[in-house]
Amino acid sequence: MKFCPFADRTRLVLHAKGIEHEVVNVNTWEKPEWFKQKNPKQLVPVLEKDDKIVYESIIASEYLEAVYPEKTKLMPEDPYKRAQDAMLLDHFGSKVIPPFFTNKHGQDKEKVEALIQGLQRLDDDLKERGTDFFFGSRPGFLDYMLWPIFARVKASGSFGEGQGIPASLTTLTPWVDRMLKDKSVQSIIHPDSAYAEFSKHYRTDNTKFDEIETEN
Repeated sequence: MKFCPFADRTRLVLHAKGIEHEVVNVNTWEKPEWFKQKNPKQLVPVLEKDDKIVYESIIASEYLEAVYPEKTKLMPEDPYKRAQDAMLLDHFGSKVIPPFFTNKHGQDKEKVEALIQGLQRLDDDLKERGTDFFFGSRPGFLDYMLWPIFARVKASGSFGEGQGIPASLTTLTPWVDRMLKDKSVQSIIHPDSAYAEFSKHYRTDNTKFDEIETEN
C-alpha cells in the first residue's frame, strides 16, 4: 500500500539506514492470500527477510534499528531519551492520530481543538529540546514515525480544506519545512493531490488506486 502512512514509517527507516530492500505493494481492500498468511492482522507494513516476518509499523521499524546496528543510527543511545521518545510517540498515537483520521474537512471543531492540543505537546517538546529535529541535527526514529501523518495534513483537510498545521505551532511549522528537505522523506512522498485523490477513493472505489499519479 504505497499510500499507507504506517507503511511509510518503515520505508523511511529503511531508506534512512540505507538498507537494500524491495517494496511489494498490496491492495489492502483486496488482500492476496499469500499476504494473509504472512500477517494474521492483515495490515501493512510487513517485513520479511530470511523467512523471518515482522509486522506493525513501530515494531518493524524498531526491529530494523536493532538488527542493523552498523547502519545509520536513528535512536538515541541514552535509555532515558529513548523512553522519552517512546512516551511522546505513544501520546501521538492516542491524542493526535484519532482526531486526524476522523475529522474530514475540519468539520468537527471539537476534534480540531483536540488535534491542536495533541500537537501542542509535540511543539513544546521540540522547543524544549532546542534542536532542528527530535533526534537532533538530523531526523531520527521519532521524526520518521511522526512524519507520515504530517505529510497528509493538507490533503486530509483535518484543519479545513487545504489547510496545513496552525501557525500557532511555531516550532512544528519549521520542522515540517525541514523534514520536506530530507532525502528519505523525498524518496517516498507524494504530491498533496495524490494523497487527496487517494482519500477520496479509499472508502468508495478502491479500484482507482493504481490510477493515481505519484512521484515515487
